[in-house]
Amino acid sequence: MSEKDVKHWLGVVITVLLFCTTSSVCFADDTAASEAEQGMLPVPDYSGKIGSRTTLTGDWAGVRQDWANRGITLGFDWYQSYQNIVDGGFEEDDAYSTNLDYRLNLDLMRLGLVPGALVTVRAQSRFGDTVNGASGLLLPVNMYSAFPYGSDEEADVGFAITELNWLQFLSDRFALLAGKITTLGTSNEFMGGEGRTQFMNFQLNFSATLAQLAPYSTLAASAIWLPNSTWTISTTLMNYTDASTTSGFDDIGDGMTWATTADYRADLNQLPGGGSISFYYGFDADFAEVGGLNIDPGGGVVMDTTSDSWAVDWSGWQYLYVEGDSRTVDPANGRQDLQGVGLFARIGIADKDTNPIYWTFSAGFSGRGSIPGRDADTWGIGYFYNDVQGLNQDFISFNNTNGGVEVYYDIALFGWAHLTLDAQWVKSAFDSVENATILGGRLNVSF
Repeated sequence: MSEKDVKHWLGVVITVLLFCTTSSVCFADDTAASEAEQGMLPVPDYSGKIGSRTTLTGDWAGVRQDWANRGITLGFDWYQSYQNIVDGGFEEDDAYSTNLDYRLNLDLMRLGLVPGALVTVRAQSRFGDTVNGASGLLLPVNMYSAFPYGSDEEADVGFAITELNWLQFLSDRFALLAGKITTLGTSNEFMGGEGRTQFMNFQLNFSATLAQLAPYSTLAASAIWLPNSTWTISTTLMNYTDASTTSGFDDIGDGMTWATTADYRADLNQLPGGGSISFYYGFDADFAEVGGLNIDPGGGVVMDTTSDSWAVDWSGWQYLYVEGDSRTVDPANGRQDLQGVGLFARIGIADKDTNPIYWTFSAGFSGRGSIPGRDADTWGIGYFYNDVQGLNQDFISFNNTNGGVEVYYDIALFGWAHLTLDAQWVKSAFDSVENATILGGRLNVSF
């Protein structure tokens, strides 16, 4: 994104923010404020002592809490990670990276402006290096630090607006969304943290079969239907090209992805559980055909392509034990909400003509508060397996299967700071590369 684009979008966001915090249009009288009490999002609580509150900087002497009560919430997270390939991979290497995540939500319903409307803005920065390229896998072992994409794969991303969208409910059960979105968040209580929380490996956060069709940040339009209290069905039409550092408008017409997902709740013996079913279809793009790499008589490389591709994915989660009376969970918030233990699983299958990973499977266990006195600590053990198609060429040879195991323990240092210890063992996707053992950790601080 150019400096001009950054200044333009920042100007828009700041203007709206200042207008809604000072203008009498937002709160013309007590009646308008009363009608807006039921907003689109719950109001976060920024109060509390420094060791227990959810953000380091708290409620800003009441200003931040007042904004939240009116419908304006601001968030800023600082993520740091370190990983070391202690054995195997392309090379024994280590790397440190840092990410900044800026979020702004304008609950226009709570602001008293537009009933049923929510504006979401997200910006991200990424600096440093990762061991993703040296691990021997096709997908990142450090998911969060692989995004957003830059103009150069290894280049830092100083500032990128990755989400800017408007959600509008037209009734209690139907909504439309338009704008820029990110696609890698999933609705799974134990494996949906985008690599920032829970598991670090991409394949214990998102489906490897869907990855080819899901650009990280892109322009999209969605319809969302809530037929009852247990089902949410969304269908989205988006650009196939990633637009992390651009507006995305120039990508219109260069390929599309149609994604439909049904999230459901299916509690077992009064213990929370649920899952998601997704179908992705890409069209009007150039998908490389598996095994379609050829050497022409002139010595050049020719890649056979086709215009469409598809993938299907299911993921599920289920608590096996819960301590306490609460049963309220949000499977899409990237953390385990209840103290207890649960299991998860995911399976996906993809178009054999275009996707190098034909099918994939992952499963594992996660828990929270398993050590006495450490009620907010979480842990997870996950396994993933990929069936890789025959991609072998004269100059490179692939393993037909690869996979791995990841174990993490997340220490809640404070309500606003979490330190995660992480270990991974991964089977290389390449015949000539040894399987890798990767040790590391991450630190999340919410300001």
